[in-house]
Amino acid sequence: MDDERPLFPVETLRHWYVTPFGGTSPELGLFQIGINREALETNTSLDPTVDRVRVSIAGRPHRRPLLMDRFFEIVPLDEQHPDAFRRSPRGEAVLPEGDDVVRKYEPPRPGDDIVINNVASQRLVPLASSEEFEKVLRELFRKGHGRPRENA
Repeated sequence: MDDERPLFPVETLRHWYVTPFGGTSPELGLFQIGINREALETNTSLDPTVDRVRVSIAGRPHRRPLLMDRFFEIVPLDEQHPDAFRRSPRGEAVLPEGDDVVRKYEPPRPGDDIVINNVASQRLVPLASSEEFEKVLRELFRKGHGRPRENA
């Protein structure tokens, strides 16, 4: 990689990042998103050992409710992932091959902006497991977020 600092991801709102789509790689597993390690460390507060993120394509509707959405593991890309690393020289997002099977809409094209949303992970850091996370979310949705319910 050049001696230049990676340009992406860019934090647009607190815990929301935007980065171009760099392509797909067979080195990543389903529900993994790869980003150049230096870019992660320089441009984000993302912690790949803890954080799980929602991934969407900018300008396209995110049709799944939070409870049904898939959260992606962040893979810091370096020489250990040569194919994926090559696709993220400036901090571009790399998705697994076959990701279009997971999505209900047209897959991203290289250069499309990818939104990486880490808000849920940051707000629910005290929860130790995905089961606890799911339990809290179900309870929030069951209560309707505290809104009064209208009679039918």
